[in-house]
Amino acid sequence: MKRLLFLLSFSFCATGCFAQKIIKSFKPGKIESVSVDRLGNFFLLLADGSIKKYDRDGKSSAQIKNINPSLIEPWFYPRIFVYRRVEQKYLVYDPKFSLLEQIKIDPAVAITPYLACPTNDGKVLVLDRADWSVKKISPVTNQVLSEFTIDSARFNSSSDIIQFQEYQNMIFLLDKTTGIYFLNNLGQQVNFIEGPINNFGFFGEELYYLQHGQIIFYDLFSEKSRQLKLEEGKFVIVTDERIVLVRPDNKVIIFDYQPKAE
Repeated sequence: MKRLLFLLSFSFCATGCFAQKIIKSFKPGKIESVSVDRLGNFFLLLADGSIKKYDRDGKSSAQIKNINPSLIEPWFYPRIFVYRRVEQKYLVYDPKFSLLEQIKIDPAVAITPYLACPTNDGKVLVLDRADWSVKKISPVTNQVLSEFTIDSARFNSSSDIIQFQEYQNMIFLLDKTTGIYFLNNLGQQVNFIEGPINNFGFFGEELYYLQHGQIIFYDLFSEKSRQLKLEEGKFVIVTDERIVLVRPDNKVIIFDYQPKAE
């Protein structure tokens, strides 16, 4: 059964706060997107086409220039997955951005491969905007292993899909114009969170995102939500030790975060 989450009501939410101890703040440039790996290293995608990697305390540890990614997914450490829509190919790097492999998506697989992301079992998902289908392909053979078509009535030419990710056997799409769509492995929409939302991430069994100056944690299984007061921002990253906030002026603030102390 499909459910629409009007999280502004918070009828069953717990509101929390935390001691906002700032570890570091800096301005790296205009930030277009963010991501994080399993170890808590975070990545900033800058308007100049570069990707900068930082450790949990904000120390720069790696960088790659002139990459202009459409999507970066470093979650499956130590591999960093990057998709470049303009070339319709994905690239895989090691933690220092040394290129390990690059694979162009066969036109026979997807006519308009809008985004691609890695899966937990080492495969790749491709979102084909030509027919709003999602195809699971083998990176070894580039062959389609499975596919489904999502409800194209929910998307149109103005849809701006900016995040595409597999987690807990579900697929998540963030349309900047509407919100986050939850899909099962048959392509059926099982949930939706209304925007505006600029990015989301995962914290254990919870999906989190920043909205109206608060981090919303939504439990994927109990469907309950909780809030953590922060401040207005463009993007947020949450790990078990840090909260990284990107303010509207592109200033990055790293807060110490101790979840058990909430």
